[in-house]
Amino acid sequence: MTRPVILRTLLVLLALLLVGWVVHKTRWEDVEVEDPAHGKAATDPYYSLRHVLQGAGATLEVRSSLEPLPPADATLLLESDQWNIFPEREARLKAWVEAGGHLVLLSPHSDGSDDGLRWVPLSSIDPRRHAARDAPRASAADDDEDDDDKRKDDGKDATPDDGKPRQTPQQTQQQRRRAEKLARRLGIKMRDRACTVFTETAATTQPAFEPGRRLRGCAPAGALRPLNHVQPTWMLQGPAGTLAMRVPVGHGDVTGVTPLLELENHDLLDGDNALIAAAVLQATPGRAVWVVEDESREPLLGWLWHEARTPLLLALAAVALSLWRLMTRFGPREAVPPQARRSMGEQVRGTGQFIAGSDARALHAATRKAFEEAARPRVEAWAVRDDADRVAALAQSLAPDAIDAAALLAALHVGGGATKPQILAATAVLEQARRAILRAAAARQTS
Repeated sequence: MTRPVILRTLLVLLALLLVGWVVHKTRWEDVEVEDPAHGKAATDPYYSLRHVLQGAGATLEVRSSLEPLPPADATLLLESDQWNIFPEREARLKAWVEAGGHLVLLSPHSDGSDDGLRWVPLSSIDPRRHAARDAPRASAADDDEDDDDKRKDDGKDATPDDGKPRQTPQQTQQQRRRAEKLARRLGIKMRDRACTVFTETAATTQPAFEPGRRLRGCAPAGALRPLNHVQPTWMLQGPAGTLAMRVPVGHGDVTGVTPLLELENHDLLDGDNALIAAAVLQATPGRAVWVVEDESREPLLGWLWHEARTPLLLALAAVALSLWRLMTRFGPREAVPPQARRSMGEQVRGTGQFIAGSDARALHAATRKAFEEAARPRVEAWAVRDDADRVAALAQSLAPDAIDAAALLAALHVGGGATKPQILAATAVLEQARRAILRAAAARQTS
């Protein structure tokens, strides 16, 4: 063999050895990576449920308040813990169900938080005690899978071989946190959500599916029992317990689910959860389905704008005008009157108005003094007479009806408890009498 052939052979052997070493040292593993939600599914946790209900001919509406109630013959899933913050709601809800409404409750009467629903003939048993007694043990592989799901729910996912942490989509985290919050309130553990088979029992009088249909539900199950000897019309039961039961109430019915119903995007696609949700919500053509979540209210400013827009605008305009009047001005608010000397009459009237506004009794005393100076020359022995004799003599010396003797005497004696308007009225009487005396004196001089 020639030298070039030997070199090529050695290179080929080295390449084969390198490829074999890489194959021997490499380990291939399948890693499941969640596909992040996008589009409407990233913002709407009930996106999948809407499509399931649309396929059945029903509609979905998510509400944050129980006002108003759903239409007649609709389905209401009550998830809010604060639905009965107003006392009249319980009576209205009962009347709505008895008139033909379909109510869905999560773990009715299990933790005492639904005292306003004691008229519902349905009760659930604590799922923790029920699971400890009847729930089958999962296999080791299922336990490992559940533990891995729990680590994902807690945001502590396993780290791949490349050393980069696996990121959970934000929307999925929000959905799982909401599910965990509901599970903690109902007293269950997330690892209890093992998949099992559920079937409609023989006692069912209104089946949702064909007889013998087996549904693989990935949700925890508890125990439900009817109260007051009421016969259930529909029941979904499995080896792990009862998932749902429906009892009649008036012309409507109440469906109890224990402990919870998987409705959000990620959980609804597990197993046959979509079919179970459609059966519990009674998704039929034309049926309206309402989901009432935690109670919330519109912000105050937004509510004022929608309910009292006109008064709000008027109030804002008044505030704006008030602020405008308080702003710094660069000139007087009105034209300054021209400077001019006032007449003697204006001076006297202005002084009188000032005195009347500041001290009415001082004005009365000054007016009485002026009256006495004008009346003294017309009455003989003025100094030795009292006020009654003086007024009588003065009335005789004047023309009839020139003065009112009684009113003049009362004006001379204004008590200390008189009010300001009474003092000013007495002052006016004295001034009118003084002017009558001056007119009489002027008429005598003329004649």
